Amino acid sequence: MIKTKSILYAVLLAAGVVPTMAQKTAVSPYSSFGMGENRQSNNAATFGMGGVYSSYLSTYGSQANFMNPAANINLNYTSFNFEGTLNASEFNDGADKAQRSTAYMSQLSLAFPMGAKFRGGVAFQPLYSLGYDNKVVGKNSYNAFNGDGDINSLQFFTSYNINQNFAVGVKAGYLFGNLNKTEIHGNQGNLLLTEVENRNRITGFSFTGGAFYTKRFRETKRFSIGLNYTIGNELNSEQEYSIQNYGISPTGSQYDKQIVFEQKSDAKVKVPQNIGFGVSLGEDFRWNIAAQVDWTQMSKYELRFDNLKLNNRFKAVLGGYVIPNINSYKNYFARTTYRAGAFYEKTPISINGTDIEKYGMAFGIGLPVGKASDPSEINIGVQLGQQGTTKNNLIKENFANVKLSFTLNDNWFQRRKYN
Repeated sequence: MIKTKSILYAVLLAAGVVPTMAQKTAVSPYSSFGMGENRQSNNAATFGMGGVYSSYLSTYGSQANFMNPAANINLNYTSFNFEGTLNASEFNDGADKAQRSTAYMSQLSLAFPMGAKFRGGVAFQPLYSLGYDNKVVGKNSYNAFNGDGDINSLQFFTSYNINQNFAVGVKAGYLFGNLNKTEIHGNQGNLLLTEVENRNRITGFSFTGGAFYTKRFRETKRFSIGLNYTIGNELNSEQEYSIQNYGISPTGSQYDKQIVFEQKSDAKVKVPQNIGFGVSLGEDFRWNIAAQVDWTQMSKYELRFDNLKLNNRFKAVLGGYVIPNINSYKNYFARTTYRAGAFYEKTPISINGTDIEKYGMAFGIGLPVGKASDPSEINIGVQLGQQGTTKNNLIKENFANVKLSFTLNDNWFQRRKYN
């Protein structure tokens, strides 16, 4: 049985990455800024608590923490996680409304203990995404903005338990993907247009270090604190940038196309540093409450020909979970994990002097699917919230995002005893 599960994990992990390369994971016009929408998330369990992660320990030691690589001190099982996400949004500019949605695979991971001290894991995950198609038509002008593409990450982490209370960890990520932005400007009357296209094929590496401390007191109570830091870095970009003029016939075909400027070259993308910090308090197998703050230096973001000024990003989260009675084998829902949280984010975007803020509530549930000795779970996390405003001719986005994950567990790399 163990061999069968091992083969299944390996096949799914290898095959699952292929269809994710061309996913469309963003729908918001606010994804047009910088590298796009931030898609980094630990897993469906922490998503259902608003996004806490730095001080989060899996309840049963059965789920890996890829955001803070040190917070895997209790990872006692081999953990295979397959996760999908559905994002649905309604956009309101004060006069009209529109709806858009997208679904994609948001994580495929495998993590495991390596003896008593070491933990390790590998994961695929989207990090940033562009996905917008906006038109602004005036009395004498026409402007269109379109963007698509993703930056994905293949991540590897390892952690070391210095003792039963303190651990450190490191994570390396190989980043790859495409970011494409197109702008079209013209006069509404004569149908003469100027098209500006910026296409980037991006590759590079990211590095994260983490530290984690946990302390039990009063037998079952636990206090934990976690810190993680991602180094600011430069990614490589194969960039194609062009400006061209052309006319549009009444049938919609182009004519008299003239290339004004065209350049293919190597460029650099400056990726900002990020700091995450969290604290949590709880009772083992009963309840936990956690607070999380994140700061990202998005003001250092830079890509040639992408002349945007971004602010630093700040996010605060408060969340937790409760398990009514983990030993109640007659009552399935008493063993179920119930999660909730709230979050606030000051995004890096400021338009016409208005800072774009994002906030909302989160809910989640963890459904046990294994036997008594098998902590496998189905986790569902939901976030409902708002981004932006209709003030100053801007767009308000109301969103409902759902994550669904299947976590399968087994015992690998553990010495078995025979009588």
